[in-house]
Amino acid sequence: MSVEGFPKDSDLVGDTDSSENLEIRPGVGLWALFRTMRYTSWVALGELVDNSIGSYVANKDKLIALHGEKYRLRVDITFVNGSNPEIQVKDNAAGISTHDVKRAFTPALPPVDRSGINQYGIGMKSSACWYANFFTVKSRAIGEPFARIVTFDIPKIIKEQTEIVKPIKELVSNEKYHGTSIIMRNLNQPIPVAGAASRVRSYLKSMYRDFIRTGELILTINNEKLEPDLVTYLKAPYWPNSLGPGLGPELEWVKSFEIELNESFVPSDEKPSPPKIRGKVGILSKGDTKKAGLALLWKRRVVQGAGNLADSPDDLYRPPILFGSSNAYRKQRLIGELDVSELTVTSFKDALVWSYGQEEEALKKIKKILDAEPSPMLKMAENFRISESSKPVVQHVEKTVNDVVTSVTKSILEGAEGEVGAPFPELITQEPPEPESNPGSESLSKTILLVPNYEQDFVLEVKDQSNDLQWLRVKRDEIKNRWVFTVNRAHPFMLSFTVANPDALEPVLRLALSIGIAEVQGINSGYETASVMRLAVNEILRQYLSQKTDATLIIEDE
Repeated sequence: MSVEGFPKDSDLVGDTDSSENLEIRPGVGLWALFRTMRYTSWVALGELVDNSIGSYVANKDKLIALHGEKYRLRVDITFVNGSNPEIQVKDNAAGISTHDVKRAFTPALPPVDRSGINQYGIGMKSSACWYANFFTVKSRAIGEPFARIVTFDIPKIIKEQTEIVKPIKELVSNEKYHGTSIIMRNLNQPIPVAGAASRVRSYLKSMYRDFIRTGELILTINNEKLEPDLVTYLKAPYWPNSLGPGLGPELEWVKSFEIELNESFVPSDEKPSPPKIRGKVGILSKGDTKKAGLALLWKRRVVQGAGNLADSPDDLYRPPILFGSSNAYRKQRLIGELDVSELTVTSFKDALVWSYGQEEEALKKIKKILDAEPSPMLKMAENFRISESSKPVVQHVEKTVNDVVTSVTKSILEGAEGEVGAPFPELITQEPPEPESNPGSESLSKTILLVPNYEQDFVLEVKDQSNDLQWLRVKRDEIKNRWVFTVNRAHPFMLSFTVANPDALEPVLRLALSIGIAEVQGINSGYETASVMRLAVNEILRQYLSQKTDATLIIEDE
């Protein structure tokens, strides 16, 4: 897919000048260091996208004057596999002008105007060197008659201690073609494919969400246009507690705000007044542990917290003062964006650099705003549930009860062996002998230490034993003075409910553990038949309650 605005080969009409020299100081050692940077693929590519955005923002009026109001910045990223893999990044921004060439190709020489997204003068060089040993930059600046082509052979530069490169200039016939193309070859990093490629797409889409959703940026990867993720906020009356809503009206749970970090502020010539943070935080209409989180946007680009809309567990920003503990309900629901453009970012723009006390002050003030009456958002996010009296839940409970009763009734009528009217099995009072372990069967055991009032340890063991009819065994280990509770994953009940759904294993293990502990309590209290209930449960679960019905539906939040 070509980039509208960038010169095609047919527009290049010849070499006009190759006498220009570019200094690439300071020191060739820095070029060797770049490949050792701790980049991720999306952060490295993001540096190149940042250059395109910086050029667009600084020259927006010129670009619209040349192309009209329909002009859109476009950045195409292409991964080329094969025997000679390469990565191409092309844009239709304003290009690198003659007066900016020296700065653009000299590492660590920041721009004179640092009001934009480009800050440290290192991004394009470091990310291209991290990705490749050899790369070519072709750029035609808006309003200039030629394209400038600069080639970097990093091993050669290092070996020959070169501090000067010679660009090639080629005339461009069409004034409406401009932009920059970077082609990286002899790669240091693998071309992202499959899941890795999907992750790159997700992160870049999240990092540049603001430019993409406003339509200012068209960003493609291998011809696939990245579309913005839309957030839907919860609409519901306020829940003062988890029992249900109060008497107030239905609200859309989202708040916009502005705070000033005056308490932690230390004035300087560069920053004479306290920085401000502007933001928006809301409650997701449907709880989502992956999407929840805050994104910190610096100059409209996400520098921290991109993982939430990238569907990734990495790079999440969920400060506990707002999101609570790991099992808090609000950790699944809060989502927001903070504009931190007046603060400082790292050289890679992959995190915020908080000054002393800034983060604590910011979070404290945001918390106060979010929990202010009459719509305390953090309390709402923690208390809100699907109403137990809501129509979908009532229907689900009714269907579940009906299906379970129908399934059990059918099993009783048909009998365990298909005999109509077969009675429940006779009560078993003795523990059946434990069969020999199956060849290759696996077991996992964990010890519960120092259980109060028992003066002995409990061991919870999970075993795959297909030739054992017992779901739960409880046995006394006299030698080690402990009780062992063994749950058999190969039991028919477990095969139906936990093997295909590992998330269901925890409540089943908790139930098995409670039955085992209750049995030990009974034995220690002198009840010799304390095991009878467990033995009966084993048999009933094996027969009448072993088959899964279609009642186990997942009901999502409304």
